This record gives sequence, structure tokens and C-alpha cells, in this order.
Amino acid sequence: MKKSQNMLTLVIVIGVLAVLGIAAMDQFLFKKSLTPPPAEAEESTSSELPSDGLFRIAASQSEARFTLGEVLGGEATTVIGKTNQVTGAFSLDFENLQDTELGEILIDASTFVTDNSYRNRAIQNRILNTGTYQLISFLPTEIAPIPDSVEFGESLTLEISGDLTIKGVTENITFTANITPISATQIEGHAETMIAYADFDISIPSVPRVASVDEEVLLEIDFVALLDE
Repeated sequence: MKKSQNMLTLVIVIGVLAVLGIAAMDQFLFKKSLTPPPAEAEESTSSELPSDGLFRIAASQSEARFTLGEVLGGEATTVIGKTNQVTGAFSLDFENLQDTELGEILIDASTFVTDNSYRNRAIQNRILNTGTYQLISFLPTEIAPIPDSVEFGESLTLEISGDLTIKGVTENITFTANITPISATQIEGHAETMIAYADFDISIPSVPRVASVDEEVLLEIDFVALLDE
């Protein structure tokens, strides 16, 4: 009888430890799943930039968008997808603008939302495949023209060229940007470009109510960048 009781006790202890182990693993995986990739990406975008004069994009005050037209149910419709999950940084010295350096800009594609939940799921699962390709990146390689000086509140129009990567496909594109230094600690801007999404191996699934979809999409970003103090 005593041997049976000991055996029963051992089984109970093993069972409790197993449950606790599973619970701990679930908690670990749950916490891990809540770690936002853009936060990690934000550190990587500025790792090679000088720390002096380092400006970071403030996601809470910024927005990335895509816009394209489609014919839905016989009516022309404009589709707009938005997200504020944008990270990036650049180094700028107002006394020597020629030394300006731009870091990589990352957009969390899995957070794009439109005015339709069904479309949102199609974008994530079938169009952008965000489970595999979560981030859209733009790595600037050239800025022109860079002025010799700039006044606070004065807007500048620049051409920013670089490598845009979507779904693992990289193409060299150019954004037209309107940049305004608000103060020594804040810069605001708007940049946009048109791309043919087929160039990035993106296809739009055929849906009965959608008669046609534009072949080009407008990409835009409105940002506020603050001095990293």
C-alpha cells in the first residue's frame, strides 16, 4: 500500500511539473509574440549613423500609405491603406548639409489597414504575404540636390533615390520629397512615388465584384523626425 501511495505521489508531482512547464512555455511564447519587429528594426536603422545630429522618425506622428484605384461593383473606387508603423533615422548637421546621411526606412506591412476588413486580410495573406515578408524597406543611396544652407520653416524639394524591397524583391526607385526643418530638433516631410506592383511580383487576386485594378500604386509617407537627445 505504501509503495502504491508513493507511486501515486510521484505521478502527481510529475503531472504538476509538466503543467507548470507547459504554462511557462506558453507564457514565454506569448510574450515573444508581442515583441514588435519595428522596435527592433528601429535600432538597426541607425546603428551605422553618427550619433550627433541623429533624427528618428516618430511613428506616432507619421504615416505610410498606398493608394490605387479599382472598379468595385461597377463603381470606380479608391483604395487607401495606412499604417503608422514606420521606423527610420538620418544624420543631419545644419552647419554642413552635404554630410547628411539617411538610414534605412522600414514599414510593417502587416499593419496596413483599409476601410474593409476582408480587403485587409487579402492584403496580408494573399497579396503581400506579410506572414513571410512582414517588412517593406527603403534604403536611400542618393539625395539631390542638397542645398548649402536652409532656413527653419523653409521647405525643400528633393529627389531621394534608393532600393525599395517588397516581398523580397528589390528595385531602385526615386521618391520626390518635400522636407521642412521646423526647428533644430524637429523635421517634417512628405515623400511619394509611383510603382508598378507587378515589378515586385505582386498580383491582385481575381474577385467577382472587382472588374479591374490599376497597374500602378502610389506610395506615400508623411513623417515627423525628432532629434535623438
